[in-house]
Amino acid sequence: MTTEISTPSDSVELDVLGALLAFDFIGFAQKSAALDPADPRYGRAVGIAFGLAARRRFPDGATPEETDGYVADFLGSLEAGAEDFDPAFLARLITDGLDEGTAPGGEHPDPETTIQARLVLTLRLVRELGLDPDGQRELLAEAARRSAA
Repeated sequence: MTTEISTPSDSVELDVLGALLAFDFIGFAQKSAALDPADPRYGRAVGIAFGLAARRRFPDGATPEETDGYVADFLGSLEAGAEDFDPAFLARLITDGLDEGTAPGGEHPDPETTIQARLVLTLRLVRELGLDPDGQRELLAEAARRSAA
């Protein structure tokens, strides 16, 4: 059995997410600059972490109505930038995350839009779950393990 080694881009992505979760906005900006949207694995590690957080938040899954309500609440909570996100796209991302990436149509044609949405949604999910720094590190470590698989 061959195991794929986690790539540097996976590690950088999780570093970016870790900085965001720690509210280290300078580190977030610096680490984000190292991401390469042309990398075929771009967004993969953040997608894995997002899915883990979504499944923790909705352990029994979510109906389309629950997903739509969650998205509406999320967008309503943003002080700025809500107009940057299409509610239907966010709902598809959540559904995709809950289905461990098996639901069709979760990705946006622009990979940067997908990763940005997953980053802000993951931040919200982690806050709702009440994950302290140790819990956040555990989530990121699990995402790293799954990314390497």
